[in-house]
Amino acid sequence: MLKNLSIPAQVSKLSWINKPTMQRLVLKISLRFVFFSMFSSFLSSCNDAAVERENGKFSIQPKFINTGNTLGQFYFFNQVKNDSLFLFNAFNHSLDVVDLRVDSVVHSFQFEFNGINAVNDITSFYYHSQDSIFLAEGNASVVLLNGESEILNRFSDFDNSFSLNERVKLYSNFPSLRFGSQLIFNPLRDEFLLYFMSFNEPETKRMLAAYSLKTKKSRALPIYYPESYQNQRLDLSRLFLTSATMDEKGFAYTFSVSPTVYRYNYSEGRVESVDAIPPWEKVEADLIPFGEMSGSEKQSFMAANPFYYKVFFDPYRERYYRLSSPPRPNSSEPDFHYVNYNRILVSVLSKDFEHISDFYLPKENTYNVGFSFVTSEGLWISYNQKNQTEEQFIKGDLIKID
Repeated sequence: MLKNLSIPAQVSKLSWINKPTMQRLVLKISLRFVFFSMFSSFLSSCNDAAVERENGKFSIQPKFINTGNTLGQFYFFNQVKNDSLFLFNAFNHSLDVVDLRVDSVVHSFQFEFNGINAVNDITSFYYHSQDSIFLAEGNASVVLLNGESEILNRFSDFDNSFSLNERVKLYSNFPSLRFGSQLIFNPLRDEFLLYFMSFNEPETKRMLAAYSLKTKKSRALPIYYPESYQNQRLDLSRLFLTSATMDEKGFAYTFSVSPTVYRYNYSEGRVESVDAIPPWEKVEADLIPFGEMSGSEKQSFMAANPFYYKVFFDPYRERYYRLSSPPRPNSSEPDFHYVNYNRILVSVLSKDFEHISDFYLPKENTYNVGFSFVTSEGLWISYNQKNQTEEQFIKGDLIKID
């Protein structure tokens, strides 16, 4: 087994040592616009508010993260452990650690661009401990590094890690190392997940597999797309997104066009689900468009249907939260992820996977649900880009749910 989680005690501020070249700067700035299509912003007031709802009580208060520099907009994906927020900084090519008790950067793991310890094209990561950091290099490999950014191992050739009997259970497309925009790791078996998208394959096949660090072999997991996704050609890159959250026994996951929440149990090797149907009427049924779609057709589809965007496990209160938004007919926002220009509904599930309650957040057109996470204090959701008025901070709201 890998070493247990250990957050570095020393404080090291971000620095401008070893700045990227101008060419690399242009590349990173262009990446900013790619990723921020997923992180649209909101206009909101920042007054504290306690709001009663039919199904529960919650409070909202501003909570800003001090990055110590002007690079807040370059944080693309994140992970939270023990009230430490890990953020991959694409500009500095580093993994920055934020102590959420003081809301500031306390450490930075700096990675190399060149040399024997070089890692590049980072698309996701998993922080296991100070001496076990996993970085995904596109879909080509997963690199294991220690806290000194020294490469301990590199895992690759995933498509050939299956026996013939196992490979035919999965879609034939090349595996992705990102599911729900993150690298999912099973610390009980030292495995990480491989995601096989269906694209234009009509067969019902498995979509996830587990790659073992010990054997460098993979096995297909009994996890499938929702029934409504079957026999369809889906645009899985922008329209049909996934979300996942690791819990105490496995991981829960959702699909953006399905109200069902799923959970896979590592030890039992089985999937359970709950239909957490929100309190709204659909403009259209769960119609999944077949074949290629134009940009305007995608926008119309998203506006006419609910969007189920994020799911979180809260280990402190032993419950799950799902963030979604209702249909918004005739929406004209240019951003495909129109959920950020809408009302946000929080659905609460018990640890036993029972749908407990739903409530709307009172602020509309405010939250960037793509950048959100759970802390010991509650659920934190970022504001959007135009509301991030001070680049020294990443601004958002903390939602405390009774």
